[in-house]
Amino acid sequence: MKRRYKNDIERYGSDILNSDELQHAYDQTHHRWSTVGEHTLRVAAASLAICYALRKIHVSTDTSAVVKGALCHDLGILGRYDKYKSNKECSRQHPADSVEVARRLVEDLPEKTADIIERHMWPAGHSKAPNSLECMIVSVADKYAAIKDLVQGSEIKHTGIKNKVHDFLGGDTRSD
Repeated sequence: MKRRYKNDIERYGSDILNSDELQHAYDQTHHRWSTVGEHTLRVAAASLAICYALRKIHVSTDTSAVVKGALCHDLGILGRYDKYKSNKECSRQHPADSVEVARRLVEDLPEKTADIIERHMWPAGHSKAPNSLECMIVSVADKYAAIKDLVQGSEIKHTGIKNKVHDFLGGDTRSD
């Protein structure tokens, strides 16, 4: 199963996976215990899990838009401590900043993918509500991954277990 996740993420998001932005995402802490890069891959994998489950009940999704949106959803948050005056400003502004980053990384970024990125914070951050199934998938996966980051991080702190990258993918997709 992990191979399926990794293959779809690489197929639809190789340009993003190989970007300097995603490489730098592993250097910035996010949700106290994780990094932006680790969280991003958890969101992509959780989004795919939802897509696969929906496929089993004959509901089709735009997997390419979901993967690209998930991989770019928080890239605008990079450098947050220099860019934003407060967590509230970051929460409100980073989705639009993430769309700008995505437009640089993905040639002819589809509007559906831009909407996924821009609306991923819903219902927080004064974000617009999802306007497609794919938007809802990434928004839900983002909340799930954020909670997992916080809970897993708390367990790591209290047990001393070292955080492992890419628990869904079983390996590091960063280029050497």
